[in-house]
Amino acid sequence: MDKLLGKNILVTGATSGIGKALVEKLFERGANVAFCGRSEFKLNKLISEIAGIDKGYFEAFDISNESKIISFVASVYEKLGTIDILVNCAGANTAKANVADIQTSDLEWMIKVNMVAPFIFMKEVYQRVQNQESALFINILSTVCNFSNEGIGAYTASKAGFDALLKVFRKEVRQKNVRVCSIYPGGVNTPFRNADKPAYLSPQSVADAIISMMQYDDNTSIDELVIRPLIEKNYW
Repeated sequence: MDKLLGKNILVTGATSGIGKALVEKLFERGANVAFCGRSEFKLNKLISEIAGIDKGYFEAFDISNESKIISFVASVYEKLGTIDILVNCAGANTAKANVADIQTSDLEWMIKVNMVAPFIFMKEVYQRVQNQESALFINILSTVCNFSNEGIGAYTASKAGFDALLKVFRKEVRQKNVRVCSIYPGGVNTPFRNADKPAYLSPQSVADAIISMMQYDDNTSIDELVIRPLIEKNYW
Protein backbone atom coordinates (compact mmCIF):
# COMPACT_ATOMS: atom_id res chain seq x y z
CA MET A 1 0.00 0.00 0.00
CA ASP A 2 1.26 3.49 -0.86
CA LYS A 3 2.37 5.25 2.35
CA LEU A 4 0.80 8.49 1.11
CA LEU A 5 -2.64 6.99 0.57
CA GLY A 6 -5.09 8.89 2.76
CA LYS A 7 -2.46 11.26 4.13
CA ASN A 8 -3.56 14.86 4.65
CA ILE A 9 -1.02 17.13 2.97
CA LEU A 10 -0.95 20.93 2.62
CA VAL A 11 1.04 22.40 -0.29
CA THR A 12 1.65 26.11 -0.85
CA GLY A 13 2.62 27.63 -4.20
CA ALA A 14 0.65 24.94 -5.98
CA THR A 15 -0.36 26.67 -9.20
CA SER A 16 2.94 26.40 -11.09
CA GLY A 17 6.37 24.80 -11.15
CA ILE A 18 7.38 22.43 -8.37
CA GLY A 19 4.20 22.94 -6.36
CA LYS A 20 1.94 22.09 -9.29
CA ALA A 21 3.93 18.97 -10.16
CA LEU A 22 3.84 17.89 -6.52
CA VAL A 23 0.08 18.36 -6.12
CA GLU A 24 -0.61 16.34 -9.27
CA LYS A 25 1.60 13.48 -8.06
CA LEU A 26 0.09 13.48 -4.56
CA PHE A 27 -3.46 13.19 -5.88
CA GLU A 28 -2.32 10.33 -8.13
CA ARG A 29 -1.08 8.54 -5.02
CA GLY A 30 -4.38 8.91 -3.18
CA ALA A 31 -3.45 11.66 -0.74
CA ASN A 32 -5.93 14.25 0.51
CA VAL A 33 -4.35 17.51 -0.59
CA ALA A 34 -5.05 21.09 0.47
CA PHE A 35 -3.31 23.61 -1.74
CA CYS A 36 -3.14 27.29 -2.51
CA GLY A 37 -1.68 29.72 -5.02
CA ARG A 38 -1.86 33.41 -5.82
CA SER A 39 -3.48 33.16 -9.27
CA GLU A 40 -7.17 32.23 -9.26
CA PHE A 41 -6.98 31.53 -13.01
CA LYS A 42 -4.09 29.07 -12.59
CA LEU A 43 -5.76 27.50 -9.57
CA ASN A 44 -8.97 26.85 -11.49
CA LYS A 45 -7.01 25.39 -14.39
CA LEU A 46 -5.19 23.01 -12.04
CA ILE A 47 -8.47 21.98 -10.41
CA SER A 48 -9.94 21.13 -13.82
CA GLU A 49 -7.00 18.82 -14.55
CA ILE A 50 -7.01 16.80 -11.32
CA ALA A 51 -8.93 13.60 -10.77
CA GLY A 52 -10.21 13.03 -7.24
CA ILE A 53 -10.34 16.75 -6.46
CA ASP A 54 -13.12 16.00 -3.94
CA LYS A 55 -10.33 14.74 -1.65
CA GLY A 56 -8.84 18.22 -1.46
CA TYR A 57 -9.35 21.80 -0.40
CA PHE A 58 -8.05 24.85 -2.25
CA GLU A 59 -7.98 28.64 -2.24
CA ALA A 60 -6.35 31.45 -4.22
CA PHE A 61 -4.86 34.28 -2.16
CA ASP A 62 -1.74 36.38 -1.66
CA ILE A 63 0.55 34.79 0.96
CA SER A 64 1.91 38.20 1.94
CA ASN A 65 -1.40 38.60 3.82
CA GLU A 66 -0.97 36.97 7.24
CA SER A 67 -4.69 36.89 8.05
CA LYS A 68 -5.36 35.02 4.77
CA ILE A 69 -2.82 32.36 5.74
CA ILE A 70 -4.33 31.95 9.20
CA SER A 71 -7.84 31.68 7.76
CA PHE A 72 -6.75 29.19 5.10
CA VAL A 73 -5.02 26.87 7.57
CA ALA A 74 -8.09 26.94 9.82
CA SER A 75 -10.31 26.05 6.86
CA VAL A 76 -8.01 23.16 5.89
CA TYR A 77 -8.40 21.70 9.37
CA GLU A 78 -12.17 22.06 9.15
CA LYS A 79 -12.13 20.18 5.81
CA LEU A 80 -9.48 17.51 6.45
CA GLY A 81 -9.41 17.23 10.24
CA THR A 82 -5.62 17.04 10.49
CA ILE A 83 -2.51 17.93 8.53
CA ASP A 84 0.11 15.20 8.45
CA ILE A 85 2.54 16.97 6.10
CA LEU A 86 3.09 20.63 5.25
CA VAL A 87 5.10 21.51 2.14
CA ASN A 88 6.14 25.14 1.79
CA CYS A 89 6.66 25.56 -1.96
CA ALA A 90 5.60 29.17 -2.50
CA GLY A 91 8.35 31.65 -3.24
CA ALA A 92 9.45 34.47 -5.51
CA ASN A 93 12.54 36.05 -7.03
CA THR A 94 11.22 39.37 -8.24
CA ALA A 95 14.00 41.72 -7.10
CA LYS A 96 17.10 40.88 -9.13
CA ALA A 97 19.73 43.55 -8.61
CA ASN A 98 23.20 44.08 -7.21
CA VAL A 99 23.09 44.61 -3.47
CA ALA A 100 23.91 48.34 -3.74
CA ASP A 101 20.93 48.78 -6.06
CA ILE A 102 18.29 46.84 -4.11
CA GLN A 103 15.29 48.92 -3.15
CA THR A 104 14.31 48.59 0.51
CA SER A 105 10.71 47.84 -0.47
CA ASP A 106 11.87 45.02 -2.79
CA LEU A 107 13.99 43.45 -0.05
CA GLU A 108 11.12 43.68 2.42
CA TRP A 109 8.76 42.06 -0.10
CA MET A 110 11.15 39.16 -0.75
CA ILE A 111 11.58 38.55 2.98
CA LYS A 112 7.81 38.64 3.46
CA VAL A 113 7.17 36.07 0.69
CA ASN A 114 10.20 33.77 1.11
CA MET A 115 10.67 33.86 4.87
CA VAL A 116 7.76 35.33 6.80
CA ALA A 117 4.90 33.64 4.89
CA PRO A 118 6.27 30.06 5.14
CA PHE A 119 7.10 30.74 8.80
CA ILE A 120 3.44 31.65 9.42
CA PHE A 121 2.25 28.47 7.68
CA MET A 122 4.57 26.38 9.88
CA LYS A 123 3.56 28.21 13.05
CA GLU A 124 -0.17 27.83 12.37
CA VAL A 125 0.14 24.13 11.57
CA TYR A 126 2.51 23.44 14.46
CA GLN A 127 0.05 24.88 16.98
CA ARG A 128 -2.37 22.15 15.92
CA VAL A 129 -0.07 19.12 15.47
CA GLN A 130 1.43 18.98 18.95
CA ASN A 131 -1.14 16.41 20.05
CA GLN A 132 -0.51 14.20 17.01
CA GLU A 133 1.89 11.26 17.11
CA SER A 134 4.04 12.90 14.44
CA ALA A 135 4.13 15.58 11.76
CA LEU A 136 6.38 16.48 8.84
CA PHE A 137 7.27 19.93 7.52
CA ILE A 138 9.12 20.07 4.19
CA ASN A 139 10.43 23.43 3.06
CA ILE A 140 11.63 24.24 -0.45
CA LEU A 141 14.70 26.41 -0.14
CA SER A 142 17.43 26.85 -2.78
CA THR A 143 21.12 26.16 -3.29
CA VAL A 144 21.58 29.93 -2.94
CA CYS A 145 21.63 29.15 0.79
CA ASN A 146 24.93 27.37 0.18
CA PHE A 147 26.79 29.80 -2.07
CA SER A 148 26.93 33.48 -3.01
CA ASN A 149 26.02 34.61 -6.52
CA GLU A 150 25.95 38.16 -7.83
CA GLY A 151 22.69 39.88 -8.72
CA ILE A 152 20.34 37.92 -6.47
CA GLY A 153 21.13 39.34 -3.04
CA ALA A 154 17.51 39.90 -1.96
CA TYR A 155 16.45 36.38 -2.93
CA THR A 156 19.56 34.87 -1.31
CA ALA A 157 19.05 36.81 1.92
CA SER A 158 15.37 35.88 2.18
CA LYS A 159 15.99 32.18 1.56
CA ALA A 160 19.08 32.02 3.78
CA GLY A 161 17.20 33.79 6.57
CA PHE A 162 14.43 31.20 6.44
CA ASP A 163 17.06 28.44 6.32
CA ALA A 164 18.57 29.73 9.57
CA LEU A 165 15.14 29.90 11.22
CA LEU A 166 14.40 26.32 10.17
CA LYS A 167 17.62 24.99 11.66
CA VAL A 168 16.67 26.39 15.04
CA PHE A 169 13.05 25.22 14.77
CA ARG A 170 14.23 21.71 13.82
CA LYS A 171 16.02 21.36 17.14
CA GLU A 172 13.19 22.88 19.17
CA VAL A 173 10.49 20.47 17.98
CA ARG A 174 12.42 17.27 17.35
CA GLN A 175 11.62 15.78 20.75
CA LYS A 176 7.91 16.18 19.92
CA ASN A 177 8.22 13.93 16.84
CA VAL A 178 7.89 16.88 14.46
CA ARG A 179 10.34 16.57 11.59
CA VAL A 180 11.47 19.82 9.96
CA CYS A 181 13.10 19.08 6.62
CA SER A 182 14.68 21.27 3.95
CA ILE A 183 15.31 20.58 0.28
CA TYR A 184 17.72 22.77 -1.67
CA PRO A 185 17.13 22.55 -5.44
CA GLY A 186 19.63 23.99 -7.88
CA GLY A 187 18.40 25.39 -11.18
CA VAL A 188 14.87 24.24 -12.01
CA ASN A 189 13.22 24.74 -15.41
CA THR A 190 10.02 26.45 -14.29
CA PRO A 191 8.01 29.57 -15.24
CA PHE A 192 9.98 31.15 -12.37
CA ARG A 193 12.59 31.87 -15.08
CA ASN A 194 12.43 34.21 -18.04
CA ALA A 195 13.87 31.66 -20.50
CA ASP A 196 13.52 27.92 -21.00
CA LYS A 197 16.36 25.94 -19.37
CA PRO A 198 16.00 22.32 -20.53
CA ALA A 199 19.33 21.32 -18.97
CA TYR A 200 18.05 22.29 -15.52
CA LEU A 201 16.04 20.07 -13.18
CA SER A 202 12.44 19.43 -14.15
CA PRO A 203 9.72 20.31 -11.62
CA GLN A 204 8.69 16.65 -11.73
CA SER A 205 12.18 15.54 -10.63
CA VAL A 206 12.12 17.87 -7.65
CA ALA A 207 8.58 16.76 -6.80
CA ASP A 208 9.78 13.13 -6.83
CA ALA A 209 12.58 14.05 -4.43
CA ILE A 210 10.09 15.73 -2.10
CA ILE A 211 7.85 12.66 -2.19
CA SER A 212 10.85 10.47 -1.35
CA MET A 213 11.35 12.56 1.80
CA MET A 214 7.78 11.69 2.81
CA GLN A 215 8.34 7.94 2.56
CA TYR A 216 10.44 7.35 5.65
CA ASP A 217 9.09 6.16 8.98
CA ASP A 218 8.35 8.63 11.76
CA ASN A 219 11.70 7.89 13.42
CA THR A 220 13.70 8.98 10.37
CA SER A 221 14.21 12.53 9.14
CA ILE A 222 15.88 13.68 5.95
CA ASP A 223 16.89 16.95 7.54
CA GLU A 224 18.55 18.41 4.45
CA LEU A 225 18.60 17.30 0.82
CA VAL A 226 20.49 19.05 -1.99
CA ILE A 227 19.44 18.28 -5.58
CA ARG A 228 21.19 19.80 -8.61
CA PRO A 229 21.24 19.37 -12.39
CA LEU A 230 24.50 17.88 -13.65
CA ILE A 231 25.21 21.04 -15.61
CA GLU A 232 25.49 23.05 -12.41
CA LYS A 233 28.92 23.65 -10.87
CA ASN A 234 28.44 26.80 -8.79
CA TYR A 235 28.49 25.24 -5.36
CA TRP A 236 30.73 25.98 -2.38
